[in-house]
Formats: sequence, structure tokens, C-alpha cells
Amino acid sequence: DYLILGSSRSMLFFFFFLGFSSFYNVAVSGGCSVNDYMAETYVLYHQNKLPSHMMIEISPSLFNIHSGEVRWKEWGNNSDYMRQVLNGENVNQDDSYLLGIQYKDLISPDYFKYNFEQLLAGKRTKYIINQYDEDDELTTWHVDGSIAYSKHYQVLYNDERKKEGIKKICDSNTIYSCQNYNELDSNLIMDFERLLIFLKQEGITISFYLPPYASDMYKYICETECFSTIPKVEEWAIEYGMKNGIQVYGSYNPEHLYFTLADLYDEYHVKVNRIIDTLWVRNPDAPDDWHKQTSGEDKQ
Repeated sequence: DYLILGSSRSMLFFFFFLGFSSFYNVAVSGGCSVNDYMAETYVLYHQNKLPSHMMIEISPSLFNIHSGEVRWKEWGNNSDYMRQVLNGENVNQDDSYLLGIQYKDLISPDYFKYNFEQLLAGKRTKYIINQYDEDDELTTWHVDGSIAYSKHYQVLYNDERKKEGIKKICDSNTIYSCQNYNELDSNLIMDFERLLIFLKQEGITISFYLPPYASDMYKYICETECFSTIPKVEEWAIEYGMKNGIQVYGSYNPEHLYFTLADLYDEYHVKVNRIIDTLWVRNPDAPDDWHKQTSGEDKQ
């Protein structure tokens, strides 16, 4: 019934927070691009698994043509297939790309070499079964697609280390995927809006999610001309949501959410005990969504 699209900044949402027993989190690391959303939607559409509700993370880099993010290619041709659907064309599908897994990788020497190097470095993934508990050393992937960081990672960054990391990011002008971001790309906006129209035509209630930055990082963003497009993405989300009846949650500005460094695991990721607080309702007159299905006005 309820599904989340986004990046690692949305991965901590799980079914208990939102009150839906039928819930899945499709957020993927670095996966907040229009091409990711196109590909993920096509897989769901092709398998007749589109949800009733979809919360979509609007990361600032969503409309940056120079983001440098190419991990969406791991979805194979699925983003192109979705564009064919939007164009009203017959999809000429190669099933080997259906799930974003290229079968040819199974016999790829490069893929084998990479995995073997990871094995020797002790960095292979280990799967364990638990009831949404936290593991001491391992990040846990839950059956609903959400994650729990290991207890070790949760205390790895103290406030001083986070400050140093944020300073290094600002000094090097390397806000994640927001380099060379001179304008919101009109073609990416057009593709995304076409996708949203398709989802609404399929009867899906849509909401947007804007994850907060650390205070010092957001202050730097607002004071630096080359990152002036970042607040404009939030303005676009609010305006589009208002005009099209789409609920908008959160803000890039942590002051709106009373966030401090102590509420972050690292430079970018909100702690699980505060993640639900990021769902600040921006336009409560939008169609029914999570905040109207839980505890009502006090949740707003």
C-alpha cells in the first residue's frame, strides 16, 4: 500500500513509523535521480506492483544534469522502458534487464575480480535474520527494504568529527552530487513531471520528502552562489505540490525541524530516533496521506 523511493537518506523509514503493514522502502544508495525513479517505477508497473501511496524523496541533485551519478545504469534499460511507456510506445523489453540485474555480470571477469577483492578485504555482505533489532557490527537490511545502522556506526562520528567532515565538504565545494549545478535542468524536470502525471493517472497518492542538511552545511549552501540552486529545488517542490495537490514533508533547512548535529549519524544521515520528525507537513490541505492516517492534528 505504501512505498518509498529515494536515496540512503530515506532508508531508515520502516513500516512501524508509518503505520502501514503493507509497506516497502525502495530507497537505494545514491539512487535519488530521475533515471532511478523511472527504472524503479517501470519494474513495479511491469510486475503489477504499483502501490496506493508513494513517498518520493526530492534530493537537491534530482535536477542536476552534472550530478555525476551513474549508478542508475545498474537498472539496465528500465529507465528507457519507462520513457517508452510515457510516450505511449510498445516496450521492446530485454528480460535480462528486468530487475536491474544484468545476467551477463555472472560471467564477467571484472565483476568476479571486484567481488573477490571485496571478499579478501572482509567487506562482503552478510545476511542475518532479526526482528528489526540492531546488530553490533553489521548494517541490517530489513524485509521491508529499510535498514538499521550497526551500533558501531551509530557512535562512530561524534559532533567534533562531524564538524570536521562538514568543514572539509564546504572547503572543497563538494556538496553531494551538486557540483556544476548552475540551473535546474528543464529536461529532467519535464521527465519527472511526466512520471508524476503517470503515477497519478494510475491512481497513486504521491507525497514528496525533503531531507534536512546539517546546520553548518545548509548555512554554507545559502551563502555560496554556486549552490544557490539547492534552495530552488525546495521552492520547486513546494510550488508543484501546492498546484497539484501533492503532500510535501520536510525541508533542507534543519532550523525548521529544530535539528542539531547530535541528530545526525554523520554529515548527511539523520538518526533513526529523529527520522520521523523530518516529516514536517508543508501543505496540510493536500490529499490524505500518512499524517492524516495516524494520529491526526497532533501529528501535524
